[in-house]
Amino acid sequence: MSDPSKASAANREKWSGLVRYCRQQPGVDQQLERTGVSARYNINTAFEQHMAAMAAAGLTIEVDAAGFQHTEFYQEVRRILKPSGTFAAWTYSLPILNHRQHPAQALLLQLYQGVLGPYWAERRRLVEAGYRGIEPGLEHFGLAVRRELETQQEQSVDGLLGYLQSWSAYETYRTQHPERPDPLVEFKEQLLAVLGATDSSEAKLTVITPLSLIMAKEPVPLVAEGAAAAVAPQAD
Repeated sequence: MSDPSKASAANREKWSGLVRYCRQQPGVDQQLERTGVSARYNINTAFEQHMAAMAAAGLTIEVDAAGFQHTEFYQEVRRILKPSGTFAAWTYSLPILNHRQHPAQALLLQLYQGVLGPYWAERRRLVEAGYRGIEPGLEHFGLAVRRELETQQEQSVDGLLGYLQSWSAYETYRTQHPERPDPLVEFKEQLLAVLGATDSSEAKLTVITPLSLIMAKEPVPLVAEGAAAAVAPQAD
């Protein structure tokens, strides 16, 4: 069983890096300010955002599904959103290399499901399902919709390998089996072979990334316990 404290620390480090990246982009905050919007980069657990009530016009998250408690989470979202605020949750699933029937994709699937399959955490299933099953209901938002999107970019084999090295299942595999060969070495050799290439820095792939997005607006106001008791109908 994984150590939750270690997982939390790893997630915080990941998002800290993203925050640093966003803040380093020239003109981002200035462009937002010109439209009357200010950006706040906040890293906390889903249930403890440490923000004032109705302080946020928008909230975008990537859910770490470990121990995800729908009701508690969406109550916190409703607490910090303005009445006109919007909520979005997104995730991305296994990339598609060139196209679904390409030999490169078959190699990636073998790595993902075959070699590393037993080393993925249970919460990975929610990511693979595109967050299906955690959408907010009408008790939380007046309107919630789902969108399935794709991004596409050209990437070198080396760039792809850098991404694969970030997989938690790869890290777990290497930790548990330090005596075994690095599975990415064989994957790289096989991938270059099907691409007819020898230089991993020059060999290119079209990487298609499926994205799942949940968007919601019209947050249902939270009712204080005292107020709820006051308005509750009395039994005859």
